[in-house]
Amino acid sequence: MSSIDEFPPQPISSLTAELVGSLSERTQEVLSYLVKTNSISTYFNDAASLSDFRNALGLTTEGQLDTELLSKPDELFQAYHNTVSLSKYSDYQPFISRFFEEPCQTSAVENLMAPGMPFFIVHSSGTSDATPKCYPKYRHPEHMSTSTSHVMKASNPVSKNGGKNCVVYSLVSRRVVAALDADGQIDRRMPVCIMSTGTVRMFNDMVVDRDSFYQTLKLPNNSSPLAVSYIPNYSSMLFVHALFAVQERQLELINAMFTTVFRDFCHTIGNKWDTILDCIETGKIPHLEGIDHVRESLERYFKADPKRTAELRTIDTKVPGWFTKVWPDLHTVFAISSGPFIMPVPEIRKYIGPDIPLNTLGITCSEAFLALPYDQRDPSLYKVVGSDEIIEFLPEDAPEESQHVIQTWQVEVGKRYDVILTTRDGLWRFRLNDIVEVVGFDPRDGQPIIHYVQRRDGGLRVANEITTEDQLRQAVLSASELLCNVSEFCVAADYRRTLPRYAFFVELQDSISTSASSAVAQVQAALFGQNDNYRTETLASKIGMPVIRVVRGGTFGEYREWKVRKDNIAAGQIKVPTVVFNPEVLQFLEERVTEEFTLPITAIP
Repeated sequence: MSSIDEFPPQPISSLTAELVGSLSERTQEVLSYLVKTNSISTYFNDAASLSDFRNALGLTTEGQLDTELLSKPDELFQAYHNTVSLSKYSDYQPFISRFFEEPCQTSAVENLMAPGMPFFIVHSSGTSDATPKCYPKYRHPEHMSTSTSHVMKASNPVSKNGGKNCVVYSLVSRRVVAALDADGQIDRRMPVCIMSTGTVRMFNDMVVDRDSFYQTLKLPNNSSPLAVSYIPNYSSMLFVHALFAVQERQLELINAMFTTVFRDFCHTIGNKWDTILDCIETGKIPHLEGIDHVRESLERYFKADPKRTAELRTIDTKVPGWFTKVWPDLHTVFAISSGPFIMPVPEIRKYIGPDIPLNTLGITCSEAFLALPYDQRDPSLYKVVGSDEIIEFLPEDAPEESQHVIQTWQVEVGKRYDVILTTRDGLWRFRLNDIVEVVGFDPRDGQPIIHYVQRRDGGLRVANEITTEDQLRQAVLSASELLCNVSEFCVAADYRRTLPRYAFFVELQDSISTSASSAVAQVQAALFGQNDNYRTETLASKIGMPVIRVVRGGTFGEYREWKVRKDNIAAGQIKVPTVVFNPEVLQFLEERVTEEFTLPITAIP
């Protein structure tokens, strides 16, 4: 993985025998560790899906393993490959639900998925499902936590020049699960939170019992005190982060995780610039929703700075790249800008200019760390992590059965695959339902280099076609300039007319272009060019012309705030689904439509 100052070699298109051997050996080492470690877990011993694997291991009722098989990594891997079937969340949910029983008993959840008690319980953002999924997350030895360590060190580095970082993350928990011992006393408190929150907590050993103390601290290399991360309101959190960041002239790095969140951060600064300057001049923090419990800690670190204010008032906020005047030393922004997060990039460039790199920290999901950045010059390139988990691949067009799963050294460049995970936290051949495309291999260790493509089940269908997330995104990108640059979008089925059609909800950077009406034809042409079934069904009068529905500025930022409030989810990891099915979300969007464009069916080419 590349750092800011060094770049890796070009990916290679095929593996040498030596690299194949290295990958195979490392996979066997990880499997041996996982079997030895997690075979004591309740799930491993009770799950029906692992019965054949337990038999192959010679697992006794006392939980003892066949030591002879463990000493033969080739045979152990073959047993795993032949007997462990694919799994999905419903296989784990009956076990994980024990954490949410009232009361939660330590005896019922200790060693549940992995040894001991979890440090936190991650909940998904609920982007693809109405109900977030939950997974217990355990502390692991350093040699099995290399990806976590890499991400945490890169996300909040210590500057050699005394510069500061603005790290936009949340330490708010959805709830705290208290496990009781045999005497009914609290044995362990486990926060239920998003992955970034839990990872920060676990890496820094931040237990929830000491939150009131953490809220009084300010890390020397951060612009904001920790209290900002305990603000549950999304808009308030962004504003206070912006307040401390703008006051700090020596800011060098901003970490917002996603371009969508960074776009909201930019909007907060741009739209409230005068208010921010007034606050810095007077040293007063305005009344904001959700900050009363940390106001004292915030005010301790926020002091009047008339000199800084006078300097900031000379900056022309209409000039492209004006953030570089606010922070002359700014050199990096961390915000994933590939796949569905590419849309806001042109608008973000108006704030940070063309030269500040938009780097990524990797592909992280609730289930595991999947991949780390390979080359920061190309934010779409990721290197599969092969050191902490077993990552396997199911060809996109293969039957969804375990015998078709292949290994890292068997994938082919240019092919697409569903990702399969066996993890330190007790998942066994878990279907991630994310599609990636292999673009090469790292010549140093052979690990696959991938592009993230889309969710496997994230397409849209209104007739006998299925249009993938990637095809929808490419269609919008092809028409973006005609509309005056689309910053964010989503798509839904529209049944308001006789023929069902695709409705593209788009938020624009600027005012609607005079060429906006021609964007419909461009979107239709792009869909025709990418999807033969869509074209056939449209020409057969089963699908109508698409409609472009422009929403007012700030709508997608408002969605993130609404989602935080409605679902009690921590700010910072809310993603708008590319394809929307949820009626509540559709109503939210429809209430904010300002104009729409379509063409008569006779306009089909």
